[in-house]
Amino acid sequence: MRELLKFFKEFIQNNGLFVFSAMLIAKFSMLLINIAAARLIPKEEFGLIALVFSVFAIFAPLTGLGSYQGLLRFGVLEKDQQSKDHLSQYVFHKGLYNHIAVFIMFLGISYIYTLKYGDLKIIILLFGIRILGYYFQNFIESYYRINHNNKTFAWVNISINLGGLIMALIGMLFWGLLGYLIAMAIMPWISLIFFKRNILIRNNFNININKQEFWQYSVHGSMTYFLSDILFSMDFLLIGLLLTENDLAMYKTAIIIPMNLSILPLVFMQTDYPKLAQNFQNKEYLNYYIKNYYKIFIPLGFFIIIVGWLLKDDIISLIFGKQYDGNGLVFIIILFALVGNMWLRNLYGNLASAIGKAKWNTYTSIIGLTIILLLGLWLIPAYGIVGAALSMAGAFSSTGIVTAILFYKYLKNI
Repeated sequence: MRELLKFFKEFIQNNGLFVFSAMLIAKFSMLLINIAAARLIPKEEFGLIALVFSVFAIFAPLTGLGSYQGLLRFGVLEKDQQSKDHLSQYVFHKGLYNHIAVFIMFLGISYIYTLKYGDLKIIILLFGIRILGYYFQNFIESYYRINHNNKTFAWVNISINLGGLIMALIGMLFWGLLGYLIAMAIMPWISLIFFKRNILIRNNFNININKQEFWQYSVHGSMTYFLSDILFSMDFLLIGLLLTENDLAMYKTAIIIPMNLSILPLVFMQTDYPKLAQNFQNKEYLNYYIKNYYKIFIPLGFFIIIVGWLLKDDIISLIFGKQYDGNGLVFIIILFALVGNMWLRNLYGNLASAIGKAKWNTYTSIIGLTIILLLGLWLIPAYGIVGAALSMAGAFSSTGIVTAILFYKYLKNI
């Protein structure tokens, strides 16, 4: 108990409550936006939004080809403010060039779906504006985190999500689908309020790090999250190809609540990432962190499963409306999968990134993608969206187990 109290004390001293509040507001804001969209936008249009959003979710981690992830990993290891600022200036300019290529790829892939679903151009264009703004949001958040300024990092998140929630609700009430899309496009650009002008200076990029090592880590990091988000979106993509927009809408509403529970472990990992990166060879600290993480999230996981099981047949229709009734089985399958993810992949995947082993996550994501693709092509035609949920659960379980095995091998050899 004393060790657990120490764990919580360190979390609070690191402004963990600010980060928790920011991420809670972020998840709650997006949940409210999705609930409002499901109620105020026709079901077919909501399904199309879910489809394009899934493509956006795939490309979002490729922001700057992982430049912001490299900044976070290498920036926390810099010893003084000047070195951190020089690295930030280098990363900002180089990453922005990379991000233009990501933007073009997003537009190209998204337009493939117009062959089946007709005119998606306005949806794709406004999500393209969103993905451009996402570069600035991720960079600004990483900049404050390498400076151990979790308080400002939290305010960036709060401003973006509360501002986006207000814009989306007003937009949907007056303009429906178009109002929602405009709000989503503007949201990440709110982060520019916190942008430091000195980052725009183009210095001679005399930085302390090995640039080749930096970009290897960054690209691996971006590919990891890219593949991971393909994993999280593959169910939508397969449903979009094999089923209908109504099925997309039904599946989207069934998984929104379980997916939002990922905030709980993410809060700890986001808050403690700089410290974990600094202690990447400290076996005692890593064991201490894992042990106390489990003291919190194993009981919490069982509580979530019990409550979810009791509410599975009523919660979807109660929140999203009667037109989405009958989704209880999909809801509980994804809930079980997300709790397992909380215990394995969320923990060991983030630890792998913190210790500089982002390539592990790349490999396990490829394994997960292979599993969900094979299972999805088999189960979705036979069982519809229940098959999609089972495919996702199988992929989550396999990647979590493999990542845990790799991490404990690393820990044993320190």
